[in-house]
Amino acid sequence: MKDLFRPRPGSPARAIYDAFKTESEKRNHADGLKWIENERQVVFEAAKKYADEHGLIVPTIDQVMIAEQSAEGSTDYGAKWAYGIVAFMKDK
Repeated sequence: MKDLFRPRPGSPARAIYDAFKTESEKRNHADGLKWIENERQVVFEAAKKYADEHGLIVPTIDQVMIAEQSAEGSTDYGAKWAYGIVAFMKDK
């Protein structure tokens, strides 16, 4: 099935979103609320890697959490989270 919320190819948001989606598939296997910590860490690492490779600002884990919290409750949660992180990465 086509993912309507997946950011376009080449976008920094796509790399972050794809990392989130892959990790989110493991939610049922994590104890308690450990899954959210795992997702935040994976998303942070994907954003850091992309930023390092493309000369962007590396977001902090706090910025990743701020972007995640602002995306909560959205239909496009993963995409909104990724775009929120990208805003921090491009904020010069």
